[in-house]
Amino acid sequence: MLVYHPIFDLNHGMFRMLRLLEASSNRSLDWDTFRILDLYYLFPHLLSNAQLPRTMTKRKNEFSKRGSKYSKVPNPKLLMWQFSGSHEAIARSLVGKGFLEIDDFSKKLLKRTQKPLPADLLEAFAVDTRNKDLVEMLAGEMSLLPLAGHLGLKQRTKLLEHKYDAV
Repeated sequence: MLVYHPIFDLNHGMFRMLRLLEASSNRSLDWDTFRILDLYYLFPHLLSNAQLPRTMTKRKNEFSKRGSKYSKVPNPKLLMWQFSGSHEAIARSLVGKGFLEIDDFSKKLLKRTQKPLPADLLEAFAVDTRNKDLVEMLAGEMSLLPLAGHLGLKQRTKLLEHKYDAV
C-alpha cells in the first residue's frame, strides 16, 4: 500500500520552508529553529508538550486541540532525527533555485535571497487560511525565542539535545 505523507514530500517541504521564512521578521531562521517550527507546522497538536511562555499559552492550547490532519506522531524526537535528511534536501533545492543564500546555508542559517517568489506560490500562502494563525505564531513569536540555553527553544520543546549547547 502506498501512503502519502507531506513530511517527506520535497515540494510540500519547500512550501513550508518558504512560508515560514516569509512570515519571519527578518526572512531568516536558524537551521534548528526551522526544524522545530516545521514539525509543529505539520503536527500542531504536539505544541501541547512544549513549555512556551505564558503569552503563547492560549494559542498553544487552541492548536493542540486542532490535532493533525495527517497522523499522530508516536515519538517526536525520533521523527526529528528521521526528518533531518528531508530538511537538508529541501534547503539544498531552494539554494539551487536561488531562494536561499548559499553562504548563510553553509553556516546553518536559512536566509531568503531577494529573488521574488512566484505569484502562484504567494497566492497559495494566502489561500491556506487554516494555517495562517499557526504560521504567525511559529514564525512570528516562537522563532524569536533563543534556540539554546536555559529556556531556549530546544529546552522548551525537548525535540533536540540542549544540555551541551555553548551559550
